[in-house]
Amino acid sequence: MTASVPILDPTEVEHVNSAVASWAASGEVVRGVNIARVVVQDDALADLAQTAAEMKRGGAIHDQQDRTPMSRAGADIKALATDILTGAGAVNTLVLPEDAGQPFAATWESAQALSHRLAGCGVVVVVGSGSITDVVKYARHLDAEARGQPVPMISFPTAASVTAYTSALAVLKVDGTKRTLASQPPDAVICDLQTLRDAAPAMTVAGFGDVLARSVAYGDWYLAWQLGMDDGFSEIPGKLLAHAEQAMIDRAEAVAARKADGVRAVMDALLLAGMAMSVVNQTAPVSGWEHVISHFLDMTADHDGRTPALHGGQVGVGTLVSAHAYERVWATLDLDRLAAPVSARDIDADLQRIEGMFNTFDPSGKMAVEVVRDYAKKARRWQDALAVRRAFAERKRAGEYDAYLRANVRPARAVHKALARATAPRTFADLDQPIADERAVSAIRCGHLIRSRFTLGDLLDQSGWLDTANARGLLAAITQEEAT
Repeated sequence: MTASVPILDPTEVEHVNSAVASWAASGEVVRGVNIARVVVQDDALADLAQTAAEMKRGGAIHDQQDRTPMSRAGADIKALATDILTGAGAVNTLVLPEDAGQPFAATWESAQALSHRLAGCGVVVVVGSGSITDVVKYARHLDAEARGQPVPMISFPTAASVTAYTSALAVLKVDGTKRTLASQPPDAVICDLQTLRDAAPAMTVAGFGDVLARSVAYGDWYLAWQLGMDDGFSEIPGKLLAHAEQAMIDRAEAVAARKADGVRAVMDALLLAGMAMSVVNQTAPVSGWEHVISHFLDMTADHDGRTPALHGGQVGVGTLVSAHAYERVWATLDLDRLAAPVSARDIDADLQRIEGMFNTFDPSGKMAVEVVRDYAKKARRWQDALAVRRAFAERKRAGEYDAYLRANVRPARAVHKALARATAPRTFADLDQPIADERAVSAIRCGHLIRSRFTLGDLLDQSGWLDTANARGLLAAITQEEAT
């Protein structure tokens, strides 16, 4: 794929949009990247103040931060950013959570509460990483729905850790369940490489893992489309990200060493990944089974009494799990089972089982209601797609999908090697917040249940393969691979 597409610079948004338009097939619906300015420089603090001054529409600058300590050349970058912003006008700083004794919660409720505080702001500036960025993006979206015009927004990332900075989507918890919500991207993203280099190394390798998810997620999306479980599929996100993803992998050792070119490679890939999601208005190009495994771990953290691990770290390990599953199972799928009718009674039994499971994690019942509501859409769509599933089985027997998957799903050994070279976690036990084996097994076995998107996990489950024993086998595979 990389040989046939140009190298794209995420700071050249007009060029990115021209490429997207040129790649679109006749009748294909894609969206332009609606970001006015992307800056990636060694010292971008002056750009932050200048951009805030230019975008401000009267009113004060709303300086939004979280309480995670971050430094730049030994100084508190959040305090430094506030000082820099005073050169553009009056600044009101809000640090979340306001109660310093409480953990920050990236929830729909926190975004709704924040939306009421954006009225009258001249510009909102987010100084932080993924969770606070998603909360502010969605708060701004809600405020725009109420008032008719979005307040200008600037993202100042403090770590090269997630794809959220340029994405038009926000990932928040709704009743304890991870959901992807329609939003808008920031108007400007100002990336200061000194700040990104000085972030905790675990955050940069988390960004590496978040991008590497494309290695398997693109296969999930393609198969969902072929099975009638997704309304569309596009090669455009893959083209947008192709060179940047490979450049990041090529510089894995520089990522591990926190060298400038390694951090820049991760940040460029993250920015383009966010844009790749935005042009098709869904996260599927870089988010498949590996992401719902991660989301399941986040959703069960409170029940387990543990702190969630970094998102991209979990995703990287999930990517390795998924890559092993493609290699182990694709050739031997039970196609007769995939092509079998599904009764309403079967669906009801599944939904009851899922409800009971998630009620153990959240006795209030809210999580179970949200999970069942979303999974039911997928179960009924699978039931209705019987004719498409039967055609899929015949084409699979004929080997029609094999070449595409070979070209677009990275081998498990290559995923492991890339993660190892970047010193990213390769097992759940190696995460910044280690995950016990039994919880990791349940995430592999049940992560696909939490949302309506169809992933490899669903395909394995519908074929009868994804039982607890095989989930343990996948966990053993990544553990053994690390040992060798």
